[in-house]
Amino acid sequence: MSRESIFIVEDERIIAMDLQHRLERMGYRVCGSASDANAAILGIRDLKPDLVLMDIVLQGPIDGIEIALTIKNELRIPVIFLSAYTDNATIDRAKEAGPMGFILKPFKERELATVIEMALFKSRADNRIRENEQLFSAILKSTTDAILVVDQEKRIVFLNPEAQEILETTEEDARTKRVEDFFTLSEMESGEPFPLPTLSENRKVLKIRNLRLTNRNNNSYVVEMTLNHELSPESGAKGSQSDGSAGGTSILSFKDISRLHEMTDAIKYQSSHDTLTGLLNRNEIALRLNEAISSPGTRAKPAEVLFIDIDHFRVVNDSCGTQAGDRLLQETAQRIRAFMGAQDYAARCSGDDFILVHFPDPDNPERLGSVARDTVDIAQGLIMETRKDLFRWNGKEYPISLSIAIVPLDGTFHTEHDVMIAGTQTVYNTHESGGNHYSVFSQGSTQIKARASISEWITRIHEALRENRFRLFYQPILPLEATNTQHKLEILIRMIGVDGEIIQPGEFIPIAEHYNLMPAIDRWVIRESFAAVARIQKANGPLAKSIFCINLSGSSLLDESITGYIMENAEETGVSPECICLEVTETSAILNLGSASRFITMLKEQGFTFALDDFGSGFSSFNYLKNLPVDYLKIDGCFIRNMDRDEVDYTMVQAISSMCKVLGLKTIGEFAENDTIIGQLRTIGVDYAQGYGISKPVPLEEA
Repeated sequence: MSRESIFIVEDERIIAMDLQHRLERMGYRVCGSASDANAAILGIRDLKPDLVLMDIVLQGPIDGIEIALTIKNELRIPVIFLSAYTDNATIDRAKEAGPMGFILKPFKERELATVIEMALFKSRADNRIRENEQLFSAILKSTTDAILVVDQEKRIVFLNPEAQEILETTEEDARTKRVEDFFTLSEMESGEPFPLPTLSENRKVLKIRNLRLTNRNNNSYVVEMTLNHELSPESGAKGSQSDGSAGGTSILSFKDISRLHEMTDAIKYQSSHDTLTGLLNRNEIALRLNEAISSPGTRAKPAEVLFIDIDHFRVVNDSCGTQAGDRLLQETAQRIRAFMGAQDYAARCSGDDFILVHFPDPDNPERLGSVARDTVDIAQGLIMETRKDLFRWNGKEYPISLSIAIVPLDGTFHTEHDVMIAGTQTVYNTHESGGNHYSVFSQGSTQIKARASISEWITRIHEALRENRFRLFYQPILPLEATNTQHKLEILIRMIGVDGEIIQPGEFIPIAEHYNLMPAIDRWVIRESFAAVARIQKANGPLAKSIFCINLSGSSLLDESITGYIMENAEETGVSPECICLEVTETSAILNLGSASRFITMLKEQGFTFALDDFGSGFSSFNYLKNLPVDYLKIDGCFIRNMDRDEVDYTMVQAISSMCKVLGLKTIGEFAENDTIIGQLRTIGVDYAQGYGISKPVPLEEA
C-alpha cells in the first residue's frame, strides 16, 4: 500500500478524526490537520503533503476554496474537496481552484479511496510532465533566440542571424520591409490567424507560447513569442521621431520550441498509450471511463463499453512465440480501430484484453434491449471480420475468434472499477461458453456465473497444491559481456491440469493474488526450488554454478514469517544463499515499500541477492531505489520487445541502463526475442538478456 502523505482541512473535529482513521486504515499517512485557514496554509507550506483533503465550509472569513487557490498558485499540491454543498455557485467557485476531485458528504470509503488514488496518479503524471517540460526548457534556453526589431508600422529594423535562418532571408533583404512579408502567426490549437499585437505604453511586455510561425517559404515552427514595446525618448506627442519615422520600437523574440512541443507530446502519449498497439492504456481508459460516468454531458445516449477478448490467444502465443502473439494483438487493435466512430476511443488493458468505448449515434433511435443497434453491429462486425481473416504466421494459418461483452453506462455504475468488474465477468462467461459471440451485461445472472467460474479456479488451485500438481520450469539468463561467466536462470511455475495439460501462470496467478492464495504458492515454489537447486548442485551438471532466480509475490513481502521459511529451506538443503537471487516486481515492492525494504535488507545480510522485476511497467522512479537495495534491475519487456523498430523504446532502455550504471545496479533485458535485440542490448551495455531469442522455458526436472 502507498504511504503518500495527506493533510486534512476540516473544522468538525469528529469528522476529521474519522477521516484520519479511514485514511490510515487504507495505508496512507496523515501528516497533519487544521480547522481554519491560517493553520491550514501554514501547515501545508511546512509539511508539503502529497495531497490535501479540503472541506469547503470552514470557520472564519476564508473558506476552503480560497485556501485551495493559494495552494494551487503557490505550492501545486493536489486538492480534493469534501463538501455537503452542491449548489451551482459553490461548484463554479470550486472549479476555479482546479481540484483533483470533489466528494459529497457523506461518502463511502471505496469512493474516497478511488478518488484519492486517481488524484495521486494524475498528480504524479502532471509532475512528470512538468518536470520534463522544465528540463527541456532549460536545454532550449542555452540556444540563441531569433530576435527582430520592428518600428510602429511593423517594418523590420534589425534581425539577428538566428532570425534570418528561421525566416530564410538576409538582413539586407528584410530591412525596412514589413514583418507580414516574411511570416505569419497562428494559434496552435485552432489554427486561427494570430495578428501581431500593437502594444500600448501601459502594456510593454507580452509573452505567448505555442504559436505556429510559418515563413514565406511555407516552413513552420512552433515558437514562444516575447514582444517588448519601447517608446523612443525622442518621440513627440504624436509618437514620431525627429527623422520622421514612427516613435518607438517593438522587440520580437522567438524561441523555437518545436522539439520541446514534440517531446512533450511524446511524453504525454507514452504515459497514456500502450506501446505495442498504440491504443490507450489501462490507466488512461480508467480516467476516461470515470469521466464518462461522472460527466455524461449533453449526449442523447449514454456510452456503451465493449470488452473484447481474443479466444485461445494462449495457443498462438505459446506455440508460435511472443512475437506472433504481439502481431495478433496489433492486428486486433487495427481491426478495432476500423469500427470506431469519431467520438469513440479504445484501449488495450492487459494481455489480450481490449476495451472500446462507443457513443451510439443519436440520430439512430433503434435499440435491441438495453443497447443501441449500432453497438451490436460493431460487436457482430468485429466477430465476423476476425473469423473471416485467418491469422497467418510462418506459413501456417490459425482461426481466431473473439468474445465480446457489452456494458451500457446507463447510470448503474458509479466508478470505472464497477464497470471493469461487470465487463470482465461478462466477457469471461462469454469466453467460457465457447466464445465467438457477444453478450450484454446482466445485473443478476452474469455475476452469479462469474462467481461460479472464479470459485472453480480457486478450487483448482487448492487441488493443485494438495496434489502437488505444479511444476518448475527455468529460462536461461545470458550474460552479454564477454568477460562475464556468471550464468543465471529464472525459475518459473506452471500448473498441471487434471488431464496433464500445462496451464500458464497468467491464467491462475491473478486469481491466486486476488484471493490470497499466493503465500501458499510462494512457499511451494521456495521449497521445491531449493530442493531442485540442491539436486542440480550435487549432480554437478552444467547449471550447478548458476545463480537461481526465484520469484516472490507482493503477499510474501507482507509475510513476516517468510524470511525464516527461506532460511530454513536453505539450511535444510545445504544451498548457499549466494547462489539464490530473489525477484520482486516493481509494483509490489513500491506499493509495500517499507516491508519490501526490510525484507530485502534482512535477507541480503544473509547473502541473498535481489532483482527488481518488470521495471518500467509501474511507477518507474529511480527515487524508490534508494529504499530498495536491490542488486539487479530487470527492464520490462514493453520497452525491449520492439526496440529494434522503435527509437523511443531504444532510447528508454539506453537511459535506464545508463542510470543503473550510476547506481551500481546490474541490468537484465526481458523479452529479448531475436538476435538484433540481443545485439542492441549488448551495444547499450545491458548486462544480461532473457527471452525466446535465447531459450524458451524448459522443465527444471530435465536440468
